[in-house]
Amino acid sequence: MPKHKLFRIQAVKSFSNVSHAPEELLGNWASLFGNSNPITVELGCGRGDLLLTLAQQHPQRNYVGVDLKGVRLWPAATMALKNNIHNVYFIRTNILDLPSAFEQGDVSEIWITFPDPYPKKRRKRMTATRYLDVYSRISKPAAPCHLKTDDDDFFKFSLKSLRDYGCTILSTIEDVHAQPQPRHDLQILTAYEKRHIAEGRTIKYIHFTLPKERGPQIEQRTYQHRNYWRGREHKKATHPGPAGY
Repeated sequence: MPKHKLFRIQAVKSFSNVSHAPEELLGNWASLFGNSNPITVELGCGRGDLLLTLAQQHPQRNYVGVDLKGVRLWPAATMALKNNIHNVYFIRTNILDLPSAFEQGDVSEIWITFPDPYPKKRRKRMTATRYLDVYSRISKPAAPCHLKTDDDDFFKFSLKSLRDYGCTILSTIEDVHAQPQPRHDLQILTAYEKRHIAEGRTIKYIHFTLPKERGPQIEQRTYQHRNYWRGREHKKATHPGPAGY
């Protein structure tokens, strides 16, 4: 592994704005931010291009970036510290484990930006049922959510999955940059988005809300998923592979 990646992996472990133990955050968001402002979460935030811009534009809101790899969080966390952006925080964790960090109703809004489309593993897609269960467990009823992708199949899959789950589709855009967008948040370009545009890909967008009510089956499914991933983490700890976090 390149030395700069090893440096970032180690450095991010000591950052004051990054948590590596999501369960320590449960019930502590107001004290962590120093206020009870609404929380927007970006899933798979990577370098944080969207998250940091929104945090600076909306100081009356709090922002939490989630990513599994510490090396990907390093640029965003570093920039937040350097520019004294106090209304943003980061968690290095698996998305399926977010109920360990958030209680029901903690999250007011969710962004999912250019997730891996997993063409051969649909259950790993971030709009599959098990992920929607997690979002429902941590969010306010009918919380607004935003999805941006450049993948046609993932876009179609997501529309069907969201409708089957009971989400309300507020709007869809099949080519975000075909014409000027009145929404300022759609004008923020991530590094991935710039790359996709340069390659001639079409950026798609779905604005939806989660169901107002969640049934008991959500609790059971999320419990099973969380135990599954905890088992994987235990296996990693007892049989570690190459460094990658």
